[in-house]
Amino acid sequence: MALRLTDTRYGSGPLLVCHPGGPGMHPHYLDPLAALAAPGGRTVALVHPRGTGDSPRPHGPGAYRPERYAEDLVAWIEREAGGRPVDLLGHSHGGMVAALVAADRPDLVRSLVLLATPAYGGDEAEAEAEAFQQARRAEPAVAAALAALAAQGDDYPPDDAALGRLVADVIPLWVGPMTPAVRAWQARLARWPANTDALRHFNEEVFPRLDAVMERAADVVRPALVIAGDLDGWAGPGHVARLTRSVARGTPEVVAGAGHMCHADAPEAVTAAIRRFLDHKSVIHV
Repeated sequence: MALRLTDTRYGSGPLLVCHPGGPGMHPHYLDPLAALAAPGGRTVALVHPRGTGDSPRPHGPGAYRPERYAEDLVAWIEREAGGRPVDLLGHSHGGMVAALVAADRPDLVRSLVLLATPAYGGDEAEAEAEAFQQARRAEPAVAAALAALAAQGDDYPPDDAALGRLVADVIPLWVGPMTPAVRAWQARLARWPANTDALRHFNEEVFPRLDAVMERAADVVRPALVIAGDLDGWAGPGHVARLTRSVARGTPEVVAGAGHMCHADAPEAVTAAIRRFLDHKSVIHV
């Protein structure tokens, strides 16, 4: 049974629904996308996925399966958009959820933005991410993040608040250069809890078989923007190329100097690319 999700909204105009990733990160880590709601823009609805933000926390076996997230999002669109099609954006794990919704319910999706969304997981993806990280270990912030990760070891933090702080500590692994704006965003992350149960389920049950889950992208018929940073070790250029080939009507975009959190370390470039895609899609009435 779908959970009733809450959301945070910015602006007014055509509805752009944004599903965060993590999984389990506090949804407001996507706040930089609120810039898409600039005057004359659109309503940006930042959905709070199950167990995060103000949405209820599920319990029981399979509570964090990809299909459960998709069911929640379908129910939200049917309720909040009256069943009318929306522009749908998903970041990282949220891109997986958005792709499942677009594949299963094309009647609810006008266009799709896959933002830093992995096309595959398992050993191949983990090795690529490790190589990206090691290539940058001479950067002091990256070295400190790797040390924080090593100190944590294989155990999960004891509670959601501690996981939120760890996420903030390792942010240098997921961004390009640590600018003052990125550091300010990182400081906000440290104050927000992250759902340990959701992350554990993804790491142990979903990530090893992510290739199979993302095969559903081949069923997406709506126009799709596939965008990520060239410094993204988890969903970078190789993932962009594979997903663009998978979807029927894909447009690739790789942002120079940006990492997995490209909406935070390259917000102007990312929002400009999304605006171009959404505006062009509106002009040609797809």
